[in-house]
Amino acid sequence: MKKGPTFGKIFFFLVTAWLLIGLVYAAGDYIPKYLAGERPVFHPLIGVPLLMVGWPWNMYADLIHGFYYLPFFLVLGAVLIALILFLFMLFHRPKRFS
Repeated sequence: MKKGPTFGKIFFFLVTAWLLIGLVYAAGDYIPKYLAGERPVFHPLIGVPLLMVGWPWNMYADLIHGFYYLPFFLVLGAVLIALILFLFMLFHRPKRFS
């Protein structure tokens, strides 16, 4: 019997990847500000969840305004890793042990 990825597995993967990529964006945005001694506009308890959900819009704004700094490249790497893992999940067939 062939057991492929179900709707639930794909949905769970996409939601988890979305939030983890947002966490990477938030960490890449907040950590350099704290290391430089700057105070961010929003406290991390408010800003991190907002960035976790809205990172694609922030990436789009970075792209059209030319703000190519640490979070932009970290998120590009995280999206690439998530895409590779997603494709592996879709097309990987487990080996049968006999």
